[in-house]
Amino acid sequence: MRVERVAGRADLAAFVGLPFTLYRDDRNWVPPLRAEVRKLLDERRHPFYDGGRGAERELFLARDGGRVVGRVAAILNHAHNRVHGENIAFFGFFETVDRPEVARALLGAVEAWAGERGLAAVRGPANPSTNYECGLLVEGFDRPPVLMMTYNPPSYAGLVEGAGYAKAKDLYAYISPVHDASLERLRKLGERAVRRNPGLRTRSADLKQFDREVALIKELYNAAWEKNWGFIPVSDAEFDALAGELKGLVNPDLVRIAFIDDEPVGFILTVPDWNPVLADLEGSPWRHPIRLVRHLLFTKAESLEGIRLILLGMREGYRNRGIESLLFANGIEVATAAGYRWCEYSWILEDNELTKRAVRLMGGELYKIYRMYDKAL
Repeated sequence: MRVERVAGRADLAAFVGLPFTLYRDDRNWVPPLRAEVRKLLDERRHPFYDGGRGAERELFLARDGGRVVGRVAAILNHAHNRVHGENIAFFGFFETVDRPEVARALLGAVEAWAGERGLAAVRGPANPSTNYECGLLVEGFDRPPVLMMTYNPPSYAGLVEGAGYAKAKDLYAYISPVHDASLERLRKLGERAVRRNPGLRTRSADLKQFDREVALIKELYNAAWEKNWGFIPVSDAEFDALAGELKGLVNPDLVRIAFIDDEPVGFILTVPDWNPVLADLEGSPWRHPIRLVRHLLFTKAESLEGIRLILLGMREGYRNRGIESLLFANGIEVATAAGYRWCEYSWILEDNELTKRAVRLMGGELYKIYRMYDKAL
């Protein structure tokens, strides 16, 4: 068994294609679109890397007798290290057969790569940063992940820990039915917030003014999350790319923006869970053209079963004033009227008591835990 750097199209195809072999019989795995994975790995074109100024990466494959048995990416996120004053690398896109020696060899390749650059530790998984998919699933394997959340077998935690990695932070996912049970209380809290904050209102996103809305939410996001663990400010180009990918997936009424008079102070971003559609396409929209046409014609954002609340952001100085309750109440009203059946709230830092308490107000129950790991070099 040997680990080698990815070199050339054939190796890249093997890197992208490995999960399709490993998860062939796992009904809970949701195949990503292969083209989207390639795009995310493209150092020359994807804005995350910013031509090497934002980040660098190296891809590795483990082979045993010519058969690919594992993969991993080594990532140097310059933006993260600048913001947090750290000197670390990340590992990501980690997949392997259930063999400890393969996991150790893959993560060892990342550690050697990091050591060559004078870095002090390795953290992960991040695919390729906390602004995308991140965290290793360690609890909650009984149902598929929702949009933009990771999935892996239960064995991965033991393999990573066996390679010398320890918990850095847990990321929580809560789930609740979409119903009116908690709405009356949230409405009362929202009404109280309006009385305490004259001029407070919320509205949905206006996709006809897409560029304006993206700029507004980008400003709120970077301001609201700047002191959170693992937060990395998103560049204009990267945020625009992320927004462009989400534009066709959102129900704009589920994106709620709070204003006091004309000043934007907070927002929630909720998206329908499109993963059942991705699962049906099996990695490519062209693999099953009849299914693709059917989804294009009949699958709309409002026809999906579940939703995911991805982001809640409040400017500093406007937190703990009840504005979150108004945003949540308005969001539940929209989701209930649209007929969604459940909502996942993810991910939430394990020590973010304020958000955890707000989610529990809506009947949220902790049902999945994702873990970020560290290893000092």
